[in-house]
Amino acid sequence: MAKNEPTMEEWKSLFHAAKMFKELAPWEWMEDADVFGIENPEDGEIGYCCILGTLGEVLGLLVYRGSEGLSVYEGLQSGEITVADEDLFAKQKCLAMTFDDRDMLAKKDLAVIKTLGIKFRGRQAWPSFRSHLPGFMPAHLTGAEARFLEFALRAAMGVAERFREDPDILTPPEEGLYLVASVAKEHGSQVWHERWHRPEPYEPSKVAVPIDEVRLARIKANSQKVEAAWEVDFFYAPFVIREGERPFYPYVAIYAVHKDHFVVNFCLAPHGEFEVMFLENLLELLEKTKVLPKSVMVNKAVAFDFFKPITAGLGISLKTVKSLKAVDDAKNALLSSMGV
Repeated sequence: MAKNEPTMEEWKSLFHAAKMFKELAPWEWMEDADVFGIENPEDGEIGYCCILGTLGEVLGLLVYRGSEGLSVYEGLQSGEITVADEDLFAKQKCLAMTFDDRDMLAKKDLAVIKTLGIKFRGRQAWPSFRSHLPGFMPAHLTGAEARFLEFALRAAMGVAERFREDPDILTPPEEGLYLVASVAKEHGSQVWHERWHRPEPYEPSKVAVPIDEVRLARIKANSQKVEAAWEVDFFYAPFVIREGERPFYPYVAIYAVHKDHFVVNFCLAPHGEFEVMFLENLLELLEKTKVLPKSVMVNKAVAFDFFKPITAGLGISLKTVKSLKAVDDAKNALLSSMGV
């Protein structure tokens, strides 16, 4: 057993909590909009709990971790993010417990269940636990994650039972507040507390990649400006690279000429390193071709922020547009050629 994996005692406690959650079936009276927070007693992180199952398609509990995890949930609720979002599969930061069919479980899941000697029968009866981090493939839980998910399951059952009696307990006194439950030791006993909490707005971290102004000036002096406009998009590829401790979805930059849909270039990188790798890839491309487009068109804030200092230094117009038809065609061709 790996050092950071749950112990068999932790697995046993987690499966027991999941069994109790299934028997309670809170999805019978709660919807995915009835969100509340649970504070992790180990590190103070707040997990925002969303009970799944109103429509009967997926039964379980999602615990969105911190403001970053909550931002995806709120984006889905507001419509800013839709289920059709091409990157949604790689944006989640949450712990997930779902009840699946036996054939949907991995060998590792079944091995733990067999070791514990637990019995499950029927459809949507087998608990499955996963950790989701942005840019990474869903993974089995660590010991710390298993302890928090078990704690969240037990706390969620308490909130759900109270909500069944009084649905107004989750109605905030002000917009943007969430009910958060936490536990503290008082006089040797654990005591539950509840408070209204306003999460900090999530601001994606930005890596300030130093721009070599001399190199940019040299590229500008040695290049010919053409009338063509480039479309550029950044997105997660829907396939996995198995490197390091955790397989990841590569982040892709793809360039296409707006008018004739000609693919100029593409680059793959781990999301945490994309700024440096995309920058070097772009500068090498410009040095090789000695051609500068008249304008660069993007439709995502992350791409706009990346290109702003580069296009300013090269005298290229940077535009934000609603759609990138040339890039969409290029993405479809690229992924098709990779068998995706």
